[in-house]
Amino acid sequence: MWQLLSDSVVLTFTLITAIVSLIYYYGTKTYDYWKKKGIPYIRPKYPYLGNTYESAFSFKTILELQQQFYNYFKGNRYGGLFNFQRPMLFIRDPDLVESVLIKDFTSFYNRNVTGDIKKEPLQAHLLNLEDQQWKSLRAKLSPTFTSGKLKGMHPQLVECADSLVKYISDFADKSEPIEVREVMAKFTTDVIGSCAFGLNTNALNDPESEFRKMGRRIFKPTFLSRLRASLRTSRLLLKVARLFSRASEISGFFTKVLKDTMTYRESNNVSRNDFVQILMELKKNDMEKQKTGQLGDDHLIIDDNVIASNAFVFFIAGFETTASTLSYCLYELSIHEDIQEEAYKHVVSVLKKHGGEVSYEAVKEMTFLQNIFAETLRLHPPAMEIRRVATKNYVVPGTKLLLPKDSLVLIPIYSLHHDPEYYPDPEQFKPERFDNDRANIRKGTYLPFGDGPRICIGKRFAEMEMQVALVKLLLKYKFKLNSKTISPLVYNPAAFLLVPIGGVWVDLERRQ
Repeated sequence: MWQLLSDSVVLTFTLITAIVSLIYYYGTKTYDYWKKKGIPYIRPKYPYLGNTYESAFSFKTILELQQQFYNYFKGNRYGGLFNFQRPMLFIRDPDLVESVLIKDFTSFYNRNVTGDIKKEPLQAHLLNLEDQQWKSLRAKLSPTFTSGKLKGMHPQLVECADSLVKYISDFADKSEPIEVREVMAKFTTDVIGSCAFGLNTNALNDPESEFRKMGRRIFKPTFLSRLRASLRTSRLLLKVARLFSRASEISGFFTKVLKDTMTYRESNNVSRNDFVQILMELKKNDMEKQKTGQLGDDHLIIDDNVIASNAFVFFIAGFETTASTLSYCLYELSIHEDIQEEAYKHVVSVLKKHGGEVSYEAVKEMTFLQNIFAETLRLHPPAMEIRRVATKNYVVPGTKLLLPKDSLVLIPIYSLHHDPEYYPDPEQFKPERFDNDRANIRKGTYLPFGDGPRICIGKRFAEMEMQVALVKLLLKYKFKLNSKTISPLVYNPAAFLLVPIGGVWVDLERRQ
């Protein structure tokens, strides 16, 4: 009897040990990948979780963890990490950054995308698409952001900026500070509503604006939203990420808005100079070409789903990042009042040449404002990293290191922007770094919009929008940092963009 019990305990213990060992083995079997290739790497502490779990679970901000890796690999061109169990090459060398994003772009034109267009209707957009479908859509959308199209949208930007100035006048009259992140988010929501959807979202004046509510839902920093964003970077964990998804609610809202907008325009023969109108024209052209067999199977055909997806990504990529940059710009100008005054005088000087009108041509001449935003984006890049996937086997230039097809690489934007080797006194706000047509900026070290053929397609629109807003604000107000602002800024670890804890508060003073 006792012998049977003893044998049973031994068998159970052996079985449990075998199961645990097997689980551990599968959780760590990739962790010798970089060691076998003979390159420096950081071996993860725990099975399955890789090196990035601290940001995935909101223990550390993305920039803290990134800087930790960047410092660890100092003296090396690159190093090995693991995104969960997947090997990931961390690139530190600007020349190699330039190779990945520009020179050898044909080997790295895909992002690390794990969305499913069939299961997630709003995933069929430019940020997610790969291979020929991306090339096809990029070529179709690029004319949207030509100088002529941007010039046509300029009056709408000026109108929205005037509404912004009027909105904050109440705070100035009452000597109340404003939390600029929320105010700028309302402003950029109205801009995207007007220039993309042809709608008056009225986010500045209506606390119940549906577009602003949706924007808050999408970008609200929470533990689950941060975890979901991390899980989506793993093909194996994508199904788990969908358990926390609010995609159906968001998808329903944007699909209905786009459907109603397009139906109204088609029924009433209405045409506007905005993003939706351009997409509708692309759809019409594609439908005609499809009937005559002029489009191949590998080309992305513009349909209602693609229109909704790209209008959606125009909204999420356009309002939050631009609002964030405007907020950080006002934060820096509130601290550096001498630079703020220099910017004001520069604006007045340029406008005198243009009869006082904030025209498209006048804004293009305001080079000092361009330098201010360039330096703001260096210090506070909204997106802190770039990830690319090898589309074919790739030998790292100057080495024998072979990256097999589907290898993942990471480019640390924030750390490169704050490296004293490329930017002396990197924590100081110095717009003059970008004088002389940015001749002193080393290639591969300045990437707020990415670089190469896959650079942000809306870059010029965002720059124009921010400059118009700043011009209008500087002409009316002086800004000073309010004591509510935690300075130096402390960032929320649950956010996947740079989000300061406590917000950015400034005081307003009317200019005489």
